[in-house]
Amino acid sequence: MILDAEIYLGPNLFGPGLDEAALLHSLDAHGINRAVVCPARPPDYHLGPANDRVGAAVRRHPDRLVGFARVDPHQGPAALAELRRAVLDLGLRGLLLHPWEELFAVNDPSVEPLLGFAQERRLLVQIAGGYPLVSHAVQITDVAGRFPEVSILATHGGQINISGRGLYDAGQMLRARPNVYLQTSGVYREDWLEDTARELGAARVVFGSGAPYYDQGFELERIRRLHLPSGDRNAIAGGNLSRLLALI
Repeated sequence: MILDAEIYLGPNLFGPGLDEAALLHSLDAHGINRAVVCPARPPDYHLGPANDRVGAAVRRHPDRLVGFARVDPHQGPAALAELRRAVLDLGLRGLLLHPWEELFAVNDPSVEPLLGFAQERRLLVQIAGGYPLVSHAVQITDVAGRFPEVSILATHGGQINISGRGLYDAGQMLRARPNVYLQTSGVYREDWLEDTARELGAARVVFGSGAPYYDQGFELERIRRLHLPSGDRNAIAGGNLSRLLALI
């Protein structure tokens, strides 16, 4: 089974948009059984309707899609209220935090009420990781340490450039915080994925494409070509995410 941990649905202020029909076509074309769908940042800046769009898509295709809510911590209590609504009323199963597009530091105190709710409801949290000053691996390490019971997927493996000190910090993040998982979107260093799986276990690596920012087929091919036992590749491609979302 193949599960994609990161797809953005809807019109997008910062990049290409993706509608529901195109999303499902891409899943079918690449043999992906199920996917986590997150709201793209809408041009009108209103995340509530974007969460509604994700919720409606999940209701139409519950066997193919799992919805994550997106909120802006700058909105304070209103952000927490929207997260509650998205989970309790819309049935969304996780939380996306995008510090780069919402312009907040992921370890800022404004994020704590959201992660507190995620901990209470046992939500899986996805953090758009590796962005300078807002979601560097050190910042993810900090916030993950304050919420050790919250499972966190760090997109891009927590390090966009995948080199130098940033790569070292991402590795240290994974070693120090067992509740953080390397999510593979945009990670072009297959050797790093392989080394992480060998050192920390394949259970710590989760496939995500980041579509439509990244090409879904290309991102999946990286996982298929990893020099790892087939059982490890299968876990990365879908088994680990299925376990984290309690889909089995």
